[in-house]
Amino acid sequence: MKSPMLRVSAAVAGVAWLCGCSTGSLFDSETPIPTNYVLAPAPPAQAPTQSRASAVDLAIASPDAIPGLDSRRIAVLKGQLLDHYKGTQWGGSVSQIVQTLLVASLDHQQVFRSVTSEQTRVSAEYLLDVEVRDFQAEYGEGGGSPQVRVTFISRLIRIRDRELIATITSTALKPAGDDRLGAVAAAFESAAQLAALDLAGKSASAVDSDLAKNPPK
Repeated sequence: MKSPMLRVSAAVAGVAWLCGCSTGSLFDSETPIPTNYVLAPAPPAQAPTQSRASAVDLAIASPDAIPGLDSRRIAVLKGQLLDHYKGTQWGGSVSQIVQTLLVASLDHQQVFRSVTSEQTRVSAEYLLDVEVRDFQAEYGEGGGSPQVRVTFISRLIRIRDRELIATITSTALKPAGDDRLGAVAAAFESAAQLAALDLAGKSASAVDSDLAKNPPK
């Protein structure tokens, strides 16, 4: 099954406050309109794996991103220089879009009974505390098309006693097909999906191992 197509929307960058003495119009503004990109989650698994984890509810906390990444701007790394693409941005902060993508991607794999965001306050047995370590397009010294790197460092916590069960590293590297924003955004989507799928499998295995050693009372 192919991944859903990348969706693109446009949003007004600023808000013009209009009053009785104003002679201008919101539609006359020359403020640039940035392009907003959103990422589709990994597609549903065709044959979900049955395990102990499939009877467990998992919550995903709002991710933390390292300095320079947690904004709506699309990060670009050139050597040690962190920059951002101009005239384009994510549809939300990196923390927001990563949490949304992980919740949907892990839920689609059906390796847990349910996967929700921590903010929903649904009772769950385990929590994933996620740090976004990489979420940038990287250019080499010779220029050309970039590659996108996505890395999640996730801590699986057993909620009933706040015990750290496992620390999981999920990373993916995906070259962009071209040095165009559309191709770069598609590479972000592919890399994020691959990292999410890796996280789903490793999380389920860690939960299975913990339940075998520490069954619920």
